[in-house]
Amino acid sequence: MLLTTGMGVGKTQARQRAYLERLRAADLAGLGFGTGFSFRSVPRALAEAADRAAFPIFEVPYDVPFIAITEAVFTRLVAEQYDLLSRSLESEHTLTRAVLEGRGIDGVMEALIAVTLGWALLVDLHGRVISAAPSSARHRAGSVWTELQSPRAESQRFSLTVVDGGHHIAIQPVTAQGRVEAFLAVGKRDVLTQFDRIVSSHALALLALELAKQRAVSDAERRLKGDLLDQILKGTLAPGEGRQAMERLGFDLARPVAAALFAGTESPETLATACEEVLARQTTAFLALPRADVVIAVLQPEGPGFLAPLRESIAARSAGAVMAGGGSLVPFERLVQGLREARYALQLCRSDGRLQAEFADLGTYQLLLSLQDPDALRTFADSVLTPLDQYDGLHGTELVSSLRAFLERNARWESAAKDLFVHRHTLRYRMRKVEELTGRTLSSARDRMEFFLALRARDLIASADGLDGRRDVSGRSSRGGRPSERERAGTRRKRPGGR
Repeated sequence: MLLTTGMGVGKTQARQRAYLERLRAADLAGLGFGTGFSFRSVPRALAEAADRAAFPIFEVPYDVPFIAITEAVFTRLVAEQYDLLSRSLESEHTLTRAVLEGRGIDGVMEALIAVTLGWALLVDLHGRVISAAPSSARHRAGSVWTELQSPRAESQRFSLTVVDGGHHIAIQPVTAQGRVEAFLAVGKRDVLTQFDRIVSSHALALLALELAKQRAVSDAERRLKGDLLDQILKGTLAPGEGRQAMERLGFDLARPVAAALFAGTESPETLATACEEVLARQTTAFLALPRADVVIAVLQPEGPGFLAPLRESIAARSAGAVMAGGGSLVPFERLVQGLREARYALQLCRSDGRLQAEFADLGTYQLLLSLQDPDALRTFADSVLTPLDQYDGLHGTELVSSLRAFLERNARWESAAKDLFVHRHTLRYRMRKVEELTGRTLSSARDRMEFFLALRARDLIASADGLDGRRDVSGRSSRGGRPSERERAGTRRKRPGGR
């Protein structure tokens, strides 16, 4: 509001009207016109222009000092600020009581809408609703998440104000210990006031404390469950102690358990968090442990076929692709066997490009798993493949990998040679050398089956050693490679015409 003695108004009607337009352009709230100086009363042209523009003008008599008006205005402003402060403090106490009474996040949200007379929504970093007050506010999660993903939200540390469906909405991040944990949206039909923003800021602090508390409890539970699963797998717990610990965590060991392994593009720790979030919504009893490049989970599904929907739910919470291998449902005493099955199933996913596989999908592997002893598998595989390993080591050839490609291509020479990037005559030479070294013939279905099972056994051994994918037990890569000088010489000797 401007107070003036009229010195800058101008003497002509055009100047006076222009003066008023400048005030309106500057977004002034009104004009106090002091009389008895340049004008005895408010100029008529100025008053008429103000009436047409609905711009407030009031006359200030000569004997009323301007400071009296400013004092009255500031007294009113201070009173309004004091009232705002008093209401804010009272509302903050209401929100704080919700925390002290143990009502948690839902209690804070309910107290927030009670004082702002609007609605509030708390969503996690994936857009899923953590809490909504009232519950009907859940349907706004989609539009709030869309705004959070818009170009305007350049980072997670921002405050965003939008109008959606006739509601004014303020969206802010909830930050705990320097990390964004969630987003709070507060909305109402009326424009959000300074009081609403002050109370919302206090709610942000309380919600950050509650989320940090939940994370601390979750981290402690995760460590305890991880330590328990680690001890069970290592066999450091007596069977009775393991059963008691599992039952304390809610497992019903009268029912079978299942092991599942998950691997993805994210770190095992991040994937374990997604796995726990999904399992916590689906069951009360589970264990999850990040180990090496996978996440190991133990749960009690209703029956077979549990893996596909579980993997899909975990993948929906992850940034990249997720693969899963599941063991069969077994008694608790055979949990280690179930874990071995899950590992082999995950290995099958990696080698065959599948997203998930359960024990029932293992095919040939089920026959080999009947040995249940890695040493027995290794002995069987070595009895068939050791002559080839030794020859490859001495001459730098690739007999083992060539044999694998030949069998996987169903003994089709052209296809297998193409996979190995060698000529079909080179591949024929290699297969003759395989027959010569092992005393077996590839034209025999029985001998081909022995070769196939031996290679599968190698896959299982590699999986058990660390889930590093298909590899030669000698540590060499199983590349197809170019033919060695010896192979090229042998091929030339066998080739008619010597071209």
